Amino acid sequence: MPDAGHALALAAPRGLAVSRPVQLHIRRTGRWADYRVEVREGASVLEALEEAWRLDHSLLFRHSCHHGSCGTCGMRINGREALACLTPVAQAARGGRPVRLEPLRNFPLLGDLLVETQQVAAGIEAVGLPIVRDADRPDGHPAEGSPPEQYENCIECGLCVSACPVVGSDRQFTGPAVLAAGGRVAEERRGPDGLAAMTQVSGEHGVWRCHGAFECSEVCPAEVDPAALILGLRGGVFRRWMAGGRK
Repeated sequence: MPDAGHALALAAPRGLAVSRPVQLHIRRTGRWADYRVEVREGASVLEALEEAWRLDHSLLFRHSCHHGSCGTCGMRINGREALACLTPVAQAARGGRPVRLEPLRNFPLLGDLLVETQQVAAGIEAVGLPIVRDADRPDGHPAEGSPPEQYENCIECGLCVSACPVVGSDRQFTGPAVLAAGGRVAEERRGPDGLAAMTQVSGEHGVWRCHGAFECSEVCPAEVDPAALILGLRGGVFRRWMAGGRK
């Protein structure tokens, strides 16, 4: 296994006539390690990681779809939350700089770049998602609020949770992914109990704890815009409070 601060050279990927060298500076458990790999032109950071894994099978990271649908390869790339499969190496290594890779923040660390994100899926389910239906309201009019597909685009990658400054200071904070899910449920008029969702996220560590930093929306790879959904949810909770708690 590589020692921190020492780069390991890796042969070019088999069968590729055109390749480029990339230096990966990876935060491993308790140390940093450097890998020098060769990848094809147009490769993603995930592909570079896979080349590093060919040399060192002890390197831990998660991936699946390779095209931004599953959300499993989320990490911090050069200090910014992103999906490795959607981040071009040419962009991350611009100017010949090493590509710095770190695990997502605000999640339990399993090892190297691997974190446990089950809390996101569990929280989203708890507020009433998924909504399994794609139809207009019973009265024939489109549902109001954000487009129905907007939150359904969420791939539960956890980037928003890692980027959120409040989650970093308040471990009991519900977090942007779950709050945005609550906002989606609250505006749904075709069946889910929006009142129950608002009640669940309106506590001390819920919707009012959000500072409106919009970091969650900045890093979202699916353009869900969690911050807008959270602000909409906050308005709904406030209106309900002003009405004396009535639905």
